[in-house]
Amino acid sequence: MRYLRPIPRRLLPDDMLVFLPAEGGGRGESRLVRHVRFERTEGVVSDAHRSADAGHGTVFVDAVNSEGALEVPAGARVLIGAGPSMLVRACRRCCVVRGQVHHWELEVG
Repeated sequence: MRYLRPIPRRLLPDDMLVFLPAEGGGRGESRLVRHVRFERTEGVVSDAHRSADAGHGTVFVDAVNSEGALEVPAGARVLIGAGPSMLVRACRRCCVVRGQVHHWELEVG
């Protein structure tokens, strides 16, 4: 496959605020990334006060259609919608030919 179209904006309904980690620990600068997609993953937890943990999922950031797109480092925190901020556990770069980035997939939780 030589060319892969960008993810259409209609499939990127969410906005994300990224809190980049500071060099000495804590939070550094924040950046707004518009037009991302958050797909929530729910699972059962063994806590007596909760029946499911809804704070995990995958964020898709398109290299073309996500305004302010960047490769978010693991350890950063992201805020999507009105929910609590989530830790970026991993960032996977998805490339097309010659290493050109198509999109990033962030594992958050």
